[in-house]
Amino acid sequence: MLPTRSASLVVLLAAALATTTCGQVEEAPTAPSSVPSRSNPSPAPAPTPTAPAPAPPAAAAVGRIQVTINPNPVPFSGQPITDIASCRDRSNTWFYDQVLRETGGVAVTVTERVDSFDGAAGSRSNPGLQVPANGSLTLCTRWCSSTASAHTAQTNFSGTDANGRNWNTAGAVVRLMAK
Repeated sequence: MLPTRSASLVVLLAAALATTTCGQVEEAPTAPSSVPSRSNPSPAPAPTPTAPAPAPPAAAAVGRIQVTINPNPVPFSGQPITDIASCRDRSNTWFYDQVLRETGGVAVTVTERVDSFDGAAGSRSNPGLQVPANGSLTLCTRWCSSTASAHTAQTNFSGTDANGRNWNTAGAVVRLMAK
């Protein structure tokens, strides 16, 4: 699979990380679809119209990101990572996806990402990732290390929503299993 956009590269102690966006951004459906009932072929009488509840102003919504890791714990891979110079000579590798899902109903932009390996925070990056309201984005994450022992990794994200509000979230601690 060819990466669609490089998100970041971090070199930490004896480890390196690379991520790319995988697949496509998933947008939430705009309206529910109706499915006709098989048990009642005749149309039901139309419901009596009622006044809809007033919708909250759009500015009241706040963008939020939920991060899901798949899989966690992450099995040892050993598959070479040859497109990252710091990983070329390291045979200890792990691969997993980070799914960023917007749950507040407002599109968000990820303006800062901080990756940690074994509790040591790496450099900050601005990936400029866009996650649509009620949509998701998947990051393919790859780590390499000079040691085959178990490790932990974590990514913290922050940014702004379409209403200009700041947000931040800490991703789950990811367990990278020993060889």
